[in-house]
Amino acid sequence: MSHRTYLYNINTPSVAENADTMMMEWGYEMPLMLQPLLIDSGFISGNNYNNHVEFNDSGLYYNAKPGLENLKRFYNFLEAQPDLIKNSEKFKEAKDKLFNYLDQLDGSYFHLDMWDVLNMEDKPHAEQAKDWLATIAHNNQVITMAMDSGDVSLLNYKELKDVSPAFNSFSDLLNYEDYDYGWTCIDSSEEEKLPYEIFEENELWGLKDKDSSVLLSPQFDEFYSFGPEDLAVVSKNGKYGYVDTTGRITVPLTWDDAFDFEYSGFAVVVSEEKKGLINTKGGQVVPFIYDDLNTLNEGNYFNARIAELWGTIDPSGKVVIAVEHENEIQAAYGFYHIEVAGQKNQKIFNEFFKYLGEFPLKAVENLHEGLLLIKPHKGTKFNSIYKKDGTRLDSGFEFDLVVRKPTEDGFAYAFKEDKVYTVSEIAIRPTNKAVALKHTGEDYVYYFEYETRKRLLVYGKGKKMDDQQIRDELSETYTLFDYGEQAFDTEDYGKAIYYYTIAAEKGHAPSMNNLAHTYYTVNGFKDDDKAFFWFNKSAVKGNDGSMNGLGMCYKYGVGCQADMEKALYWLNKAAEAQLALANNNLGDIYSEEGLLPFNPEKALAYYQAAAALGEPKYNWLGYLYDLKAEYEKALECYRLSAEEGNEISAFNFGILTSKGLGTEKNNEVAIKYFELSLTLGYPNAHIELAKIYRNEKGFQDEKKVEHHLKEARAAELEIPEELIKKKGWFGF
Repeated sequence: MSHRTYLYNINTPSVAENADTMMMEWGYEMPLMLQPLLIDSGFISGNNYNNHVEFNDSGLYYNAKPGLENLKRFYNFLEAQPDLIKNSEKFKEAKDKLFNYLDQLDGSYFHLDMWDVLNMEDKPHAEQAKDWLATIAHNNQVITMAMDSGDVSLLNYKELKDVSPAFNSFSDLLNYEDYDYGWTCIDSSEEEKLPYEIFEENELWGLKDKDSSVLLSPQFDEFYSFGPEDLAVVSKNGKYGYVDTTGRITVPLTWDDAFDFEYSGFAVVVSEEKKGLINTKGGQVVPFIYDDLNTLNEGNYFNARIAELWGTIDPSGKVVIAVEHENEIQAAYGFYHIEVAGQKNQKIFNEFFKYLGEFPLKAVENLHEGLLLIKPHKGTKFNSIYKKDGTRLDSGFEFDLVVRKPTEDGFAYAFKEDKVYTVSEIAIRPTNKAVALKHTGEDYVYYFEYETRKRLLVYGKGKKMDDQQIRDELSETYTLFDYGEQAFDTEDYGKAIYYYTIAAEKGHAPSMNNLAHTYYTVNGFKDDDKAFFWFNKSAVKGNDGSMNGLGMCYKYGVGCQADMEKALYWLNKAAEAQLALANNNLGDIYSEEGLLPFNPEKALAYYQAAAALGEPKYNWLGYLYDLKAEYEKALECYRLSAEEGNEISAFNFGILTSKGLGTEKNNEVAIKYFELSLTLGYPNAHIELAKIYRNEKGFQDEKKVEHHLKEARAAELEIPEELIKKKGWFGF
């Protein structure tokens, strides 16, 4: 039978009960995504099910409730890292299914049964179980530190123990399509009733269909679970064979022992103390000459032992690793290795079983489809790349760092001092600097470690950089943007430009906009060309603030030739994006009589739109309503504008009130607003006040008239003829 791990939700450790729920059946490991379930009060006791070998009966148990809470916390933490998850919709779907499933569990404990996996080593199960307790505790410590700090970068895959070698990073594992964000690990078969039932009667086992009709009467001493080929091992009177889910005995019970069929369609069976392979029809495909046969790589190959020596065969019986090794061959991601007695180095074969040599296991890494990297280790300071035929890929010199890369152009980067090379199956060539810079970006922060991104950055920039510059360049754009905002707010404009520029060069549109705004407005840092350049870059990326800024550049000829048509185009784009400022700027253009687009109706419409968006220009709204003789609206806008400190609006409110337009004539209120206009700095109000104090009954006061006329002359205002002579004076 193949090596599997099982996870159960149970109530009573070491005692099988009908209420037990099998949550997971998984190959060779405890999946990392479910390890947060195993967080509280881990202990070792006998297995609930795989307990027929008393001296090797050691299962792991954990309290269920804290584990459920911890796993939900873990998934919620991951969901809060949008850059980590490649398909947010599928992640949420998987998370919801997982949470719903877990909410149905009511057992007090989680029970991890690794009996099959622990059989792979000669070490006692009890000792291996202790090792797994420590491993799971370590991995949960790494996960908890990441959650407590809110820092997903702490989920460093290299810090985790006994995780799948098929991945180089946590992101790779999490986003692996067939993994379905952890949901694939759950055995949710109870949701779909199996079309059969294995049942016991009088200590014998049989098979029923989904309607409880008997397919096989109770006759077997043992009846194992159905495997990948829908075949189950059964035994009777010490002989083993196979049945299928329809109740047909497909392989007669003639073998001394039998093991589950692998996904490859082959199974190990025993005859007269020798092992061989059969196919699903029971036909012998490998002769019974081996003292042991163990599955390797999910049954695509098998480790074979004769006497005390091991080798590897394929399902046809062809020997791919000679039967001459003292230790069993082990599979890793993209290669195979064999321990050598008394040595730290191991014999390394690539996935095509080509022998490379003896190296420390930690120095070996699969780069791409059978190409292996041998990293620096004792006796060598350099990296070497081995081709599929087992020979070295010759570059003419040694590399000090080699890392895997996205495979759109080659499969690895090789570093030599300040140079970077791209490695393909047939060649090593200098890396395009633009591509190197692309791979320093945020989309690749989970793909490359910091040291790799650092070297790619310096190479791509083509210049020396100090550590602080490198850290800043490799910071996430939103962090750089925040630094720029803080510097701008404290008027440290040089530093703001520094941070905005780094983020802008990474393609961050808000940083482009703020950088352009700084060059456009801040004295001492104004630069028309740079303002236009960054407004244009950001506007093209869809930033509404930059669309507005670019429109204003075209209006005034900042960094470009003035072009009213282009100004209107970009301002309208920003206005369509519901930017109030752009609507007000369009209102300004259409209300300016000296400009060709002058159109008070359009101006009013844009000002109204800006007001609806929360940024009213009450002074212009009042003026345009005034032109349309909509005096009540004009008065309201003038009043609101005056309250905001606009001196002309206060003046205009006084004019309408003194004339009784839009309201009853009220000289007292008019005087109040004319005086407010004076206070706010508009001297023309002196003329209007002089008129009231000269002409309006109940308010006539020549001293006040003379005072306001004196102030008007001091402001070099033209005095109306009607105010030059006192009323009733006929002298010359």
